[in-house]
Amino acid sequence: MALATSIKCSKDGNPMTFTYESEKLEKGHVRVILYYKCPVCGSRKDLEELRIERSGENIVITRRVYSGSSDQGT
Repeated sequence: MALATSIKCSKDGNPMTFTYESEKLEKGHVRVILYYKCPVCGSRKDLEELRIERSGENIVITRRVYSGSSDQGT
């Protein structure tokens, strides 16, 4: 059984919402960013970024994991 954990905003203490953004880049490449965002103040904490690219008949996925506190205001 998984326990639900609540991430709180470091600026105002409100619960943050898990969300993602995806963006199509050139040549069919795609970038996806996973993050938590505060619905009150707009602050966000990036978790990871995925880049998906075609290389011939192969698909290459590059994963970047953000560590520490990377709170960003929007």
